[in-house]
Amino acid sequence: MNITKHISANGLSREAICEEAKISRTFLSLIESGERKPGLKTVGKLANSLGVSVRDLRPDLAILLGDAA
Repeated sequence: MNITKHISANGLSREAICEEAKISRTFLSLIESGERKPGLKTVGKLANSLGVSVRDLRPDLAILLGDAA
């Protein structure tokens, strides 16, 4: 999951993304570094705040949801 690429392309600050997704800046840092993998609920919130699909962030979860295309 290359969330950093999506953050850069989005143009929002990490703080704004965290606020909208209702996650801490520390948790976002752990996600970006690959130390943590967010669950479906958090991925959904991040995807919405970044304007991308769940598949863009976690293709493995998209497959579970039947969105493999």
